Amino acid sequence: MKALTSKKAIIGILSVSSIVLAGTIKDINSHSVKPLNTESIEKEIIPIERNVASEAVSKVARIYLPMNADNIKKINTTWEITRIVGADEKVTYDKFSTPENAKKSIKVKFEMVGTSLVKVNKDSALVYNVSLMSEFGTIALYKKIGNGFEILEAKRVVTTVENKALVVNEEVELVLERALNQSKSNKVLLGNDVSGEVSLNAKTITGLSVELRNPNGESQNIEIDTADLMDGGTFKSEVNGEEVSGVVFNNGKDGYRISFVTGPIAGAMLNFVTKEQLEKVQETERDQADSQEVAPVQEDVQAAAEKVIEERKEVASDVENQEPVQILSEDEIKATAEQSGFAF
Repeated sequence: MKALTSKKAIIGILSVSSIVLAGTIKDINSHSVKPLNTESIEKEIIPIERNVASEAVSKVARIYLPMNADNIKKINTTWEITRIVGADEKVTYDKFSTPENAKKSIKVKFEMVGTSLVKVNKDSALVYNVSLMSEFGTIALYKKIGNGFEILEAKRVVTTVENKALVVNEEVELVLERALNQSKSNKVLLGNDVSGEVSLNAKTITGLSVELRNPNGESQNIEIDTADLMDGGTFKSEVNGEEVSGVVFNNGKDGYRISFVTGPIAGAMLNFVTKEQLEKVQETERDQADSQEVAPVQEDVQAAAEKVIEERKEVASDVENQEPVQILSEDEIKATAEQSGFAF
């Protein structure tokens, strides 16, 4: 298998701690990543190992990602590899689930080179299909190797320009709207799969309580009574003797995102909004669901109407071939009824 990077490139890309990964990087082509928001999904569906802890099996699908300015801007930057699955379906690197990988860092350049195609580290031999790209800045890529598929999962490296200082003008009460728990799945958790709340002001996080219900059936919880916010929105706390750290970002006008770096849900990204904003989001989703239900009904009514019209046209066109109606006299009607009843 061709190594993801040459020895020279590895030295330039990885930090001192990452050099230990030289052996792993040789297998980087067998790394796994998964699909993102899809405009349309092609028929190619490949079963792969998705969750080491639960040994669950999921699927990757090639999504349609057109090569336009917006997608090029999103992809053509530096990414950090978070998970690698080989063509033999063995996980060779997992930053969030494997303790020995937790402090390592593999950063590479991605370049969009075609519809749903991404080149890794400017190497023409390392062109992958896009399987997922999420609003949380994560991506999943795969390529066919022999009889299997190697998969890369990565997260976009936040630059200094993107990592603006957290702005909280006044204390806000927030509820959890959605989450992405990378160590468990690439599925964005919504609705009944997430619950949580937090109070936020310019200096502290208070009353953080979160529950995530993952696709494998496992539930994860975390509670932080209080944590001081430091420069750039970073924070540290302790939960059951374990250090928990993360970063709080502004996410739109009424939202905030909390990304956990260490702790029981390391790698998870949580989107919080005000209750008012959540109600608006839910109302919009209900309206969309209702419109999708009404559309088929309208189509059925239209189809039925068209069928009736066609039947009437057929009857009208065949009127000359119809037998004339026989008009019976009163005595004939009486005699027929006595013999056959009134079913005529």
